[in-house]
Amino acid sequence: MPASNMTPLAPWMLAVVVTGALAGANGADAGDVGARALAAGCRSCHQPGESTIPSLDGKSREALAGKLRAYREGSLAGTVMPQLAKGYTDAELDAIARYFAATERP
Repeated sequence: MPASNMTPLAPWMLAVVVTGALAGANGADAGDVGARALAAGCRSCHQPGESTIPSLDGKSREALAGKLRAYREGSLAGTVMPQLAKGYTDAELDAIARYFAATERP
């Protein structure tokens, strides 16, 4: 059997994905399962409630989409967000922003 070029997920990355998926299941129904799945990764850090990392629930769709694009393009500095945002298309960033805008603040 030929060797695979696939690298296994790091344990921390798997934990982020699973945690995000579980937390994202409690969000608003934005009418788009794909948007919920994309937003689940964000939930691993951006939990509702008081935290150093702000919740994204109920934020303006336009503001969120603009900020995500600015991170991706490098016009907004950050620690992790610029690298994460580079992995998404415009449509995916819009879906994430739409999902959180439709999610009520706790």
